[in-house]
Amino acid sequence: MKADLQAGRDGKAGADESGALQAQFLYNPTGYGFYCHAPTLIKMANGDLLAAWYAYPEEENKGASLVYARKRHGQSEWEPTRAVFGPSGLSAGNPVLFQLPDGQVWLYFVILRGHFWNDAELYGASSSDSGQLWSSPMKLWPARGTVVRHPPVVLQDGSLLLPAYDEGGRESLLLSSRAPYTEWRESCRFAGLPIIQPALIRIGARALALFFRPFAEPRRIWRSFSSDDGANWSAPVRTALPNPLAGLAAFSFGDRIALVYNHTEEHRRYPLSIALSDLTGISWGAPWHLETIEYEVSYPSFLCDVDGQVHGVYSYNRRMIKYVSFACGLLG
Repeated sequence: MKADLQAGRDGKAGADESGALQAQFLYNPTGYGFYCHAPTLIKMANGDLLAAWYAYPEEENKGASLVYARKRHGQSEWEPTRAVFGPSGLSAGNPVLFQLPDGQVWLYFVILRGHFWNDAELYGASSSDSGQLWSSPMKLWPARGTVVRHPPVVLQDGSLLLPAYDEGGRESLLLSSRAPYTEWRESCRFAGLPIIQPALIRIGARALALFFRPFAEPRRIWRSFSSDDGANWSAPVRTALPNPLAGLAAFSFGDRIALVYNHTEEHRRYPLSIALSDLTGISWGAPWHLETIEYEVSYPSFLCDVDGQVHGVYSYNRRMIKYVSFACGLLG
């Protein structure tokens, strides 16, 4: 794996010296605050990229709004950022984008009914026109403190499996739903372990993998696997990869798993790195430090498309969202 290749910082679409890596900054719309965090990204069936995040004036749990930007297929620049919904008087956070096989796009997110994440309630909105217009938000889960960070996967029976976590209990769980995906049930809970913000990926016809950020010491990323399409899960175990108690992302390509995370145990959120493993997730190669600047570069959302191109977004010093794109071959 190539190491220490850092994306450009000028906010323009561009490439590094090899022409392989491109980067661009995305910003909040006017009037929605100077701060932003926790982006999510999908590539839709029409080839467009859609990113969403929460924008806020000063404190992330006060007055945060959901915003989104689009990069149309074949275009080099992102369109201006827009608000998903108008101001509500409450604070919204942790948006998660997902497109169903039938083309419908869902946006999962939380609304804070108090001052902290353990007061969050899980909501969803859908779009039938590739994210141009959104339905009114609907509450999806009754328990407060249930928060999402990463998208669901479609199981072989057509149901969805959505990774989530209990902010109050500091435990990860999985929610499942059948069409029309408006009613959910808890299908698995990883009780008694200080692991949150699970990232769920498919690694085979019936094989799934979960990767968790730690909430407490030791500061290591955890993993769990299922060989029966999510019906049963192995007991989570720690990997050798460090984590400073910050969000991570995961994706698979070919016979490999990639983790995007902050490669440090120190109380900071840099560098932003990518490590590779085979499909067992046991042994990990040396990290590629995608971003080494000493700002917060955190909470990544990454994917690898059918053309072998990696697309990713992450918080950049909480002042902008950074988008990067490169060929999977750059990972080695």
